[in-house]
Amino acid sequence: MGEAGPAINEYSAAGLRLRVIDLAPDLAPYTLGCYRTEVEPGTLVEDWLPPEQANLRCGRAEVYEAAIGDDPLVQVPSAVLSGATNRGTRLRIGNGKFWGIGLTPAGWARLIACPASDMANSFRDIHHVEGLEPIADLLDSLCEDGDDMEACAQRINSCLRSQLGRRPRDESAIHAVHLSLLSEETTSVAPLAVMTGMNPRTFERFCKRRFGFSARALLKKQRFLRSLGKYMLDPSMKWTNALDTHYWDQAHFIRDFKATMGMTPGEYAQGPHPIVKAAVAVTSARAGVPHQALQGPGQVIEDETGV
Repeated sequence: MGEAGPAINEYSAAGLRLRVIDLAPDLAPYTLGCYRTEVEPGTLVEDWLPPEQANLRCGRAEVYEAAIGDDPLVQVPSAVLSGATNRGTRLRIGNGKFWGIGLTPAGWARLIACPASDMANSFRDIHHVEGLEPIADLLDSLCEDGDDMEACAQRINSCLRSQLGRRPRDESAIHAVHLSLLSEETTSVAPLAVMTGMNPRTFERFCKRRFGFSARALLKKQRFLRSLGKYMLDPSMKWTNALDTHYWDQAHFIRDFKATMGMTPGEYAQGPHPIVKAAVAVTSARAGVPHQALQGPGQVIEDETGV
C-alpha cells in the first residue's frame, strides 16, 4: 500500500503563496515538514525573519538575497544548508519558486556530519558540503521540477530515509532537551543538565554540538520567540501583553529584541512582514502554535535494526 497524500496548508496574499507539507510520520523526529514559497512576477518581498531551526533550502528567482544579523545582503546559492540561528535574518525574494525542509536537532545529528555550532548563524552552498551529495541532488531536482507537491514530498521522504545515519548514542537526550526547551516551565540550565545525567561542562558541549548554541542562549531564543509568536498571532495586542513570563520586565524584553533583531519592537511592528505573517497563518492552521523555533519532535519510530 502506498503512502497517503501529505497534508497541505496554504496561505496566499499580495503575490506571495506559501504551502506547508507534512512529510512521512517516520521522519517526524527529524524534520519540521517542508514548505514551498512562490513569488509572482513583478512582486518583490522583503522581511526580517526571527531566529529559526536548521533548514535545507533551494530556489530559483530573479531576486534571492539574505543576510543574518548585521551581515550585508548577499546572493543566496540555488541550494543551501542553513544552520540554526539566534539572530534575525533579512530576506529579499522576487519572481521565483523556493523549497525549504526544516530539520530538528536530531535530524541534524543524523543527516549532517558536522557539529551544529559549525553552521550556526550561517548558510552554505550545499554543493560545497562534503557528504551531502544525494541531498544536494534532491534540492537541485526540486528547483528543476518542484511543482507537483505530493510527488516532491515522496521524493523528499525517500531521499531523507536513505541518508539517515545511525542513531547517535545521545539521541534520546537530544529529544528530551528539545522538548524541555519548548516548555515555558523550563527556566534555567541546571535542571536540563541533571535530566540528561551530564555534568555542566559536558552539557554545554552537548548543546553546542547538537543545537548550535549554549544552553543559556537556547533558553533566551525560545523566550524571545514565544513572545514574538504571541504578538504575530494578534498584532493588535500591546507588546506588554505578549511578553513571556520569563522576562523580568519590558526593558528586559526590549534589550533581547534589539540584540536579536537589530531593532526595537516598535520599529519591527511598523513593517508589513509578509513572510512571517504567512508562516504564522499556516503554522497556526496546522498546530495552533505560532513560531516556535524548536518545534517538538515527533515520536521516534525504530525499525527492526534499531537504526
